[in-house]
Amino acid sequence: MKPSSATFPVNTIDLNTMDLNHTDRSMSEHGLLLEVNGSITEPANKTLRVVGLAALLFISGCMSKVGELPEEAQIKVPDAWQPEAANVSNLESDNTNELSTKNIEEKPVVSGWLNSLNDDALNIHVEKALINNPDLFSSAARLKNAFEQVTITGSSLRPQLRFDGDASNRESSAASASGGATQGESETTEIRSIGGTLNIQWEADIWRKLSQRRKAAALDAKAQGELYKAAELSLVANVSRAWYNLATNKLQLDLAQKRLDSFQNTANLIEENYERGLRSALDVYLSRTDVQRQISALADSKFNYIQALRALKTLLGEYPDASLELNVNLPELDNSVPTGLPAELLTRRPDVRASLLQYQAQIANAKAAHRDRFPSLTFTGSIGESRDTFNSIFDSDNSIRGLVASLTQPIFAAGALKAQEMRAYNDAEIAYASLVKTTLTAFEEVENSLTRETVLLEQHTAIKEAVKLAQGGLDLALDRYQSGIENYTTVLQSQRSLFDSLSNELNLRNALLQNRIGIHLALGGDFATSQDRQADNIPTPSITKAP
Repeated sequence: MKPSSATFPVNTIDLNTMDLNHTDRSMSEHGLLLEVNGSITEPANKTLRVVGLAALLFISGCMSKVGELPEEAQIKVPDAWQPEAANVSNLESDNTNELSTKNIEEKPVVSGWLNSLNDDALNIHVEKALINNPDLFSSAARLKNAFEQVTITGSSLRPQLRFDGDASNRESSAASASGGATQGESETTEIRSIGGTLNIQWEADIWRKLSQRRKAAALDAKAQGELYKAAELSLVANVSRAWYNLATNKLQLDLAQKRLDSFQNTANLIEENYERGLRSALDVYLSRTDVQRQISALADSKFNYIQALRALKTLLGEYPDASLELNVNLPELDNSVPTGLPAELLTRRPDVRASLLQYQAQIANAKAAHRDRFPSLTFTGSIGESRDTFNSIFDSDNSIRGLVASLTQPIFAAGALKAQEMRAYNDAEIAYASLVKTTLTAFEEVENSLTRETVLLEQHTAIKEAVKLAQGGLDLALDRYQSGIENYTTVLQSQRSLFDSLSNELNLRNALLQNRIGIHLALGGDFATSQDRQADNIPTPSITKAP
């Protein structure tokens, strides 16, 4: 089964279709009706006009600075990626500036990069990580909390109803009025009372400050959704990197064993020649020393392999033991990556989109904080009664009913409201700075990874040629040593050169894979195609669902 994305918990609110401008409607569009003394009344337009006129002079002196903030990151974006900028050199050769840019395609970024690696074992590990990884648990929980916060914040736009009930039971005694009764005798009466009050409170959103806060909560929820996507993509990339690090360490372990075997065979050959008097004792000591060095290096390779295995197990949400069946290989990269255009990165990278949404949420909060300084219109009402039985509480026409409209204008708060407004504005500036930094970092990651691939391809081509030359050099050194023309030092250097080159070639193949994964992650490309996501529905990570 191909890996797919975990689904978002969208059973509460659909953020993609949420009307963020709902709060910009006028009060009359709410159509709120309240029952007062049995009649239906609507807040009079005349009252609202009076409120508006009363606050006009106040508003004119309280203009917000939020309008000065830009709508998006003010960054000059080039028309194409600039990996060739790293090719500047002081060398005079004209070939220096002809490093490969043929591996950079400006075609649109495509989804499904994980399948392009053609690694079934990796796909299985990614599936496990998407279900069991604790970091994804945390991100999913934060996303759910953000949905709940939208409901909590939006509730302030609706009337709030609260029922208060009470019950009492007491006894009352009185002296007997019958003649000849003993003084002090009395009759006892049990008095029971059951009361209830239904309280109604609603603040008219005449300045749309409550709507701005609901808008901010919705934007925060959308941002959290983007951060969940970013966490998911990052997890898949990290699992892929850990898998190929493990594969590299396994191949390095096998190479270390081959290296030890090679030096052991050479040492045995030298000892045979020494016993026949053809070689000196110095060659025997040198060969035995090299064998011990390779034994030490093999032990180090074993530890590196186990460490890489445990790192992968942790990402998968499993106990980091050292048991895993491996049939590893490092795939060769023979195709280029469509990179798209730099401007497209701003709408594709989930972390950049999240940063923009968080900035917009702070702007909405700043607008709400500014409008907190305006008059507020609040309606409060209550219906209450006391009876001897619960069922008859609200039966009487004599029950207490009331509706009060209150207009509150902050006059003096020792500068607190102004400070809160400026604090919200400063938070918006902080969010803008974070947006710029996130965007610049995204561009930097893409540029560096593209340049890095060009350099790694050059290095890999060179090291593969070095392996061929080192193998030929070792073969020749052994022949000449057997003929007595060369000494053992030449053989030793040739062996080291060959195995060092083989080790470097493995590391470079891994570096190419690591960097390729980094390119996909930096470009914001999805690891799964849209068809894969529709076909394979992995449930949202949850600690209650974890095995």
